[in-house]
Amino acid sequence: TTLISILSSPNSYADYDSIIKNKKIKIAVDTSYPPMEFEADDGKVIGLDVDLAREIAKVLKIEIEFVTMPWDGILAGLMSNRYDVIMSSMNITTERKAQVNFVPYMEMGQVFVVKKSGKPVKSEKDLAGKVVTVQADTTSFSAVESYKKNNIAIKEIKAFVAATETFSALKSNQAEVIVTDEAVGLYFVGLDPKTFVISGVAMKPEPIGIAVKKSDPKLLKALEDAVAIIKKNGTYSKIYKQWLKVDPKI
Repeated sequence: TTLISILSSPNSYADYDSIIKNKKIKIAVDTSYPPMEFEADDGKVIGLDVDLAREIAKVLKIEIEFVTMPWDGILAGLMSNRYDVIMSSMNITTERKAQVNFVPYMEMGQVFVVKKSGKPVKSEKDLAGKVVTVQADTTSFSAVESYKKNNIAIKEIKAFVAATETFSALKSNQAEVIVTDEAVGLYFVGLDPKTFVISGVAMKPEPIGIAVKKSDPKLLKALEDAVAIIKKNGTYSKIYKQWLKVDPKI
């Protein structure tokens, strides 16, 4: 049985040996990011990352307790031992690698999403004069800020805590374009193809990974091996296609 909790007590971090002994790992997710991790109508945590995490846990013969965390505090929570790892579509950046180790498991690009009735955005140059919306503290947000610094006259950047809010803003004409992860764009366009369309690619695919504390190399290695196994046996591809309707770039 997979256990799910909303809050976890501090200092609950366990090293690899304890995780295997107790047969349980605590994984942090930000559930505002469908289709990667979000809450179903019944409150259960679901999504592409969640399904992959469950398959990894099967390989390690352990249970998962999902700990729901807001994105802006998710790394701090790992560093303060509230959970064992983060598996929540986290881009692997130089800044983050200075704090934690990563097990890469997927590559994800950034895309522009607009309303079908609006003007297409094919490249960052087309953002000039537009109100752009992004999820705060993400690679998408950093990209848009860098475009603005590089003399692209973006009218306004509206950052929201949840990815879902960016689509609400676009739909209600509070913004003209979203910059978001490809998987998120594909999912929301699939849910409402009459309203939304992916009009261009913002950034080339970059790796995302499971964040692990630097103090636990044994857990890092175990997760690397488990990811390799689910990729080799076809489970990874099956789950990826189930959520995104396209084959993964393994």
